[in-house]
Amino acid sequence: MPPVPPSPRLLRVETFQYTTVSDGIKRIYTNEDRYLEYGSTNILNPTTVSYVNLFVNGMLQPSSLYEVEEGRLTLLPSAGPVPDRGVPLVLQFIKILNRG
Repeated sequence: MPPVPPSPRLLRVETFQYTTVSDGIKRIYTNEDRYLEYGSTNILNPTTVSYVNLFVNGMLQPSSLYEVEEGRLTLLPSAGPVPDRGVPLVLQFIKILNRG
């Protein structure tokens, strides 16, 4: 009888979130644009986390449409028009602390 594979373990993670709102004009957002009332963090260095996700108006965006560097989020021209004024932009950072 073949050995039974080990059961999966839950991974420990930390999550962080940068939140801002589109002004309907610009494509570049910085730490100064964050909304503190939503518990927003600064824009983290993407090399220090496991995953970065961008949500525009609650919809997950392909990584080909934006760039993230420490302190700066850039919506690329390939993303199409700038989001309308008032549309929420949320960068989610996920850091895996162990592998199980």
